[in-house]
Amino acid sequence: LYHVVGGIVSPVGDDYGKQGLVASKHRLAMARLALQRSDWVSVDDWESQQEDWTETVVTLR
Repeated sequence: LYHVVGGIVSPVGDDYGKQGLVASKHRLAMARLALQRSDWVSVDDWESQQEDWTETVVTLR
């Protein structure tokens, strides 16, 4: 049994390589706007600041 105490939205960086991906600064801004009233989901910019794509497990650490 798990008890969820919070959530994190972590947009991927610009070097992810997906064609048509909106710039990370804009995705971060959109996520922050969407979650500004949330008391348990937050936005983290660490992943978007990395020079290379990171595996999910690395991001979660």
